[in-house]
Amino acid sequence: MVCRVISLAWLLGLVFTLGMVQTDRLAAQEVKKAPTKTDAPKPEATKPDTPKQEAPKKEEAKGEAAKKEPEKAVEAPPPAIPKEVEEKLEKARRAVAEAIVAAQDAGLVETSIDPPPILDILVKGYALDGRTLKNPAAKKTYWAVTPEVFGGWFTGYSKSEFSTINPQTELRIINPSGGLKAWYDARATMLNKYIEEARKAKGPAPAPKKEETKPAEPKKEEAKKK
Repeated sequence: MVCRVISLAWLLGLVFTLGMVQTDRLAAQEVKKAPTKTDAPKPEATKPDTPKQEAPKKEEAKGEAAKKEPEKAVEAPPPAIPKEVEEKLEKARRAVAEAIVAAQDAGLVETSIDPPPILDILVKGYALDGRTLKNPAAKKTYWAVTPEVFGGWFTGYSKSEFSTINPQTELRIINPSGGLKAWYDARATMLNKYIEEARKAKGPAPAPKKEETKPAEPKKEEAKKK
């Protein structure tokens, strides 16, 4: 009897042990199962990239640059020359040309530019810069010439016979103490003399017209009373 009870207890323990092992295996299999599509985590919705606010910055930069740039000064157009002034200028030009021809015929013009320097002829009566440039003894480190001759060389009006001269290194304007001041003094004396004569011949300049003042209009109330 005792042996039967022991054998039954042993069988029950064995059954219980087998059941526990089976449930552990089933649980492990459920854990190892791959997640289904429904169980997969949903991807996070990507937000559309907001446009970078570079355009306003660029416009602001352009505006600041425009503010920094100084406004270009608009030059006024040259004044119109009246007909009577143009007629006198034309006569003066013709007279200057006649003076140049007369000085050339008299052997008073030996210049390195063409046309000849008219101020030299008008101020001094002659233009001999060409003779100076041909004289090596007159050159120390450079030749000194009048402003009109100097400008002629640097604007393409020098004569071909002086092509060996390099104006950048061999020509300078006369120093004030070397004759330039005396040259301008003679110019001023000559021109002022003839300007005064022309003023006297023309007579005093007409006085500017005064603006006519209109009588004040009576007030409306006074007009009604009248």
